[in-house]
Amino acid sequence: MNWGLFSWRWFAGAVLLLSIFSAGYMAGKRQIEQKWDVERLQQQAAVLEQSVHMAQVQTQQERINQKILSDYESKKILLARPSTQLSGITNGLCVPAAGLNGSVSANAECAASADASPSNAVSAPSRDAITLNCEKLENDAIDTTLMLLAFQRWYEEQSRIKIDPAHTE
Repeated sequence: MNWGLFSWRWFAGAVLLLSIFSAGYMAGKRQIEQKWDVERLQQQAAVLEQSVHMAQVQTQQERINQKILSDYESKKILLARPSTQLSGITNGLCVPAAGLNGSVSANAECAASADASPSNAVSAPSRDAITLNCEKLENDAIDTTLMLLAFQRWYEEQSRIKIDPAHTE
């Protein structure tokens, strides 16, 4: 091999060009990896923020549920006690109307003019098993009203909780 024909300038230029290329490649790779790391950390932070937000919402919902339930139970207990406003009558539905001398029967009975066995009778449990009285009707009405009020209050308080649409999956 003839070293006289070998151009050291070309060799030095190629080495310089190769070193500039590899330095640029390494710098670009480092920048891209840093951007990926930053993006990965941002995603992890977003997931953590979403988890914290959902835990807060769940805690608020549980607190509302517990408050509504305890209010419902306390009102139910208060309404189950005999009322002193009714002069010893514990059943507000069975209070006789003014001007009537006779009391209303607590159990439903057929009217004397009604046929005791209708032609299109529907099979049903015995009449004794379905005895409805004023106290049962009152308790059912109280329970239904309290449940409705509790549900309305629960819905109102649940709708106040802000759930960010960006945090939903």
